[in-house]
Formats: sequence, C-alpha cells, structure tokens
Amino acid sequence: MASLFHVIATASHHLRQADRTIALKGTAAFLMAATLVSVILTGIAVLIVGERDWLSALVLAVALPLILITPLLYLFATRLIALDRHNRELQQAAREDHLTGVFNRPHLLGMLERELALSQRHNYNVSVLLIEIADFSQLLDEQGRSVGEQALRLFADCIAEKIRESDLFGRFDGAQFLLVLPHTSFEDATRMGEGLRAIVATLKLDGRIQDDGTRPFVSVAAKIGAASTENSGRNLNTLLNEADYSLYQNRNERRDKPPAAGA
Repeated sequence: MASLFHVIATASHHLRQADRTIALKGTAAFLMAATLVSVILTGIAVLIVGERDWLSALVLAVALPLILITPLLYLFATRLIALDRHNRELQQAAREDHLTGVFNRPHLLGMLERELALSQRHNYNVSVLLIEIADFSQLLDEQGRSVGEQALRLFADCIAEKIRESDLFGRFDGAQFLLVLPHTSFEDATRMGEGLRAIVATLKLDGRIQDDGTRPFVSVAAKIGAASTENSGRNLNTLLNEADYSLYQNRNERRDKPPAAGA
C-alpha cells in the first residue's frame, strides 16, 4: 500500500490539464452513479423502517458521497491517469526515433528478429531494403543541420506513407533507414525499391537562405540496397550485411538503377 501511495505521489509531477479534465469527468460520472445508488438504498431503508423524516435521510444520502468521496476520488484519478499517460509516453519513446517518429534501431532489429523466426516457422520470405539519403554529408555541409533534419523527417514520412501496414520501417543509422518486407520475394522487394526511389526523387524542401535573400529548393535522392532470406538465409546479421553490401554497390555506381543483388 505504501508503494502505491508513493507511485501516485510521484505521478503528480507529470500532471497536465488534460489529465485533470479526464479525471474530473470520470469523478463526476462515478459520483452520479454512487449518489443514485445511495438514494435508492436510503429510500428502501426508509420504507422498511417507516422513517417519518424521509427528506433528511435522502439529503444525507446525497450529501455523504459528495463530501466524503469527491476529494479522494479526484486526487487518485488525476494521479493514476497521469501515471498511465506517462508510462505510455515512455513506451513510445523506447521504440520510436525522436527525430523522425519512425521505429528506432533497437526496436526495429527486435521486430526483424521476431519476423525472421516466424518466417522460419511458417516458411515464407522476408526481404529488407536498406535506404539512405544520397550525399547526406554534403547536404549537411551545404545547407546546415536544420535543413538536414527537415530532410530526414520528410524522407521518413514519404516512405512511411507508401508502405504496407504489415511492413516495418525505422531509422537504422544516421541517414540510413531499414524497411522490412514480410512475405516479399527479392524480386518484389527490388521493384518496391525502384518505386520508392522514384517517389523520393520528387521531394523538395526549402534550403538555407542565401546571401541575396533567396531560398532555393533542395532535392533529395535515395540509394537502396536489397536483400532477402531466399538468397541470404534467415540469419539477421547475414541479411543486414547483404543489404549493406548491395547499398555499397549502389552508392558507388552513382547511377539511378535497381538495387544490386546482395548475393
């Protein structure tokens, strides 16, 4: 019991106005129900014992829940709601990249490992696309960190909008992102990579303000490496190494063409 009170007291540091509003609505609903039950039980008791001063009894039945329950109920409700919201925010932060909002690397790798285990059990292919913003270091040097972060968010949003609900997508490292494609062959994965590359090529964002006051658009391009369990097996590190090698080949070719096979 002491630990419960400690947790509730700690949650008071995370209170927001929305938490108080939700708690107030919940408290009001509970009190209405409690008051109704109290009035009904009191009415029954008055009828049974034949109490003449029934009005005072009913008033007391309404007043007692309001006086005794309201403060404690509201206090506990606000703390518990704030604690629940704070825990959900921590869980979200543990699995999402803070800048782009997509999965972060640890969570994504855990999901990929689970997907590989399921594919082994149910005998289906899993493919991955390792996608990076081309020449991102040059973009940072020329446009600055603010434009670079904007490019990462725009890049991630663009791809996240085009993938299937069953796909897993997250930020892998720096300007690299990993797309996990369950039930997808290598051929289908490379075809999807071509489509994503074409979509990314249409992206434009505002660049750094120049000395003459102009703010030219900056284009974004993608380099993609593909790998699949049908070529690389179901070992996580092997699959990622093949995708990385495919990306390395694509990066060095400096041409827009389908991702090279990882094996």
